[in-house]
Amino acid sequence: MNKVDHIIYASGLVKIYKVAELEVVALQGLDLEVARGEFLALVGPSGSGKSTLLSLIGGLDRPSAGQLVVDGLDLTTLTPAQLSAYRRDRVGFIWQQTMRNLLPYLSARENIELLMTFAGRSGRERRAWADELLEAVGIADKASTPVTRLSGGQQQRVAIACALANRPRILLGDEPTGEVDWETAQRVLALLRDLRTRYGLTIVLVTHDPRLAEQADRVIAIRDGRTSTETRHDNGSTPGGDALATSGRPARARAAEELVVVDRAGRLQIPGDQRALAGIGRRARVELVDGGVLIRPVEDDRIAIPTEESSGDHQHHYLYQDQGAVDVASPATPEPLITVEGVTRVFGTGIRAVHALRGVDLTVERGAFVALMGPSGSGKTTLLNIIGGLDRPTSGSVIVAGRRVDQMRADELARLRRQIGFVFQSFALLPTASAFENVEIALRLAGQTPRQQWNARVRRVLAAVGLTDWADHRPYELSGGQQQRVALARALVTYPQIILADEPTGDLDSRTGRQVLTMLRTLCDQEGVTMIMATHDPAVMEFATTIYHLRDGVIIGCEKRDVTLA
Repeated sequence: MNKVDHIIYASGLVKIYKVAELEVVALQGLDLEVARGEFLALVGPSGSGKSTLLSLIGGLDRPSAGQLVVDGLDLTTLTPAQLSAYRRDRVGFIWQQTMRNLLPYLSARENIELLMTFAGRSGRERRAWADELLEAVGIADKASTPVTRLSGGQQQRVAIACALANRPRILLGDEPTGEVDWETAQRVLALLRDLRTRYGLTIVLVTHDPRLAEQADRVIAIRDGRTSTETRHDNGSTPGGDALATSGRPARARAAEELVVVDRAGRLQIPGDQRALAGIGRRARVELVDGGVLIRPVEDDRIAIPTEESSGDHQHHYLYQDQGAVDVASPATPEPLITVEGVTRVFGTGIRAVHALRGVDLTVERGAFVALMGPSGSGKTTLLNIIGGLDRPTSGSVIVAGRRVDQMRADELARLRRQIGFVFQSFALLPTASAFENVEIALRLAGQTPRQQWNARVRRVLAAVGLTDWADHRPYELSGGQQQRVALARALVTYPQIILADEPTGDLDSRTGRQVLTMLRTLCDQEGVTMIMATHDPAVMEFATTIYHLRDGVIIGCEKRDVTLA
């Protein structure tokens, strides 16, 4: 098959980012073919090149070398005007941050119509198509509602409708379910499959969630800027078909076949787990046998590949070894460490009032790993903000280390916040500062660590999150997952005894996410750190000692778990 048979055809694709004298090679001769009507998932570690590839396919950036043909157009030869028309008419984008697709002061219908206005559609055509799309995504009754008054799941549906406003042939998504809970993610996935059938779309999604990836027709794993493996799923569908069950839930993959991708130069990447089981290091013997090629490990391979345990990239043991941690939660602190009683939080007044929390009670013991779980809009982030002194409750009390946070003055709250490690879902990194400097600034602001310890402290936490080699890079030179790890390192560098985290694994691949969770749980077990995490990630359940389930601002359940790290 050749490029004529595919709606997307990439050959020898290279992308090099140049910043001053620095060159970052994001794609290294990548090859990819996508059939018309196919549902393709792109997976891989943070920084592997997934989002870069999506940007090139979408015409948001140009490759440094190679060939890229999409829907019959060679994107490497288009003029800026032609590329703009391509982005407007042939591809639709869905982002993890839904508001990147939406204007907050417009209604759902107006957001969709605005995109058609730029394409020169008539008013009647705009209204009819916008209403059809809102019906297709299941929120026709919200057409006149400002998007800021919609739930996260509803905003994502409007964002999908906006992506389809100009009737594209290809729908591209970069972690489109990364900010919603699994229940909502399933509904979004079912919707995408339905829209694929209804409008004949080709869908390419970047995701870290293996549960979503397994519903795709094909999964391409990218590592180090190249396609590594390909997994084909038998979902009872063919490209252009559908595997959506009549119940509206995505069909479960019945069979899967994983293949190693061989590029034009004959190179292949052996999956890490298989390489480890076979004992293959950095050298191997290749033998031609009947019907194939046999790869054997080299005996006494002294150039063995470094393991995660030996590489030092994730040094999660004794991270706080030079002490100097803040004293907000010292061993002498009264138990429980955190008590929340009858807390409510109401935003707005009158008919516009939104009740984010409705009489929440919880307690957190010192050294606990607490997970706050629930659908989007359940109040998890609001509760974190109130515990951390970033917001005040409308009523109720919040006690941290024996002190009433809800009654603190502004200067007292500021001192409390300096003693807590915060990890925000939005990263909140300084764009012009390096990873090292973004972490170091937390030490400057806290003012509790001698300056001569800063360098060693920063490098230790960067190593703990696997960013030793990226210390001098700025945020725009890092992937989303790497930026998230910088934010995590910044939270850890002051050695806080309380860490509040909002979706800290949301932008990490599953492997890196588990490494981070292991490190955090180790801090709880060995250093007595108290962790409270708002999350949708089901993997957290394997690490949490207590799980609070929230819905509509109310705690509907609490699980105490006796879990130990393997």
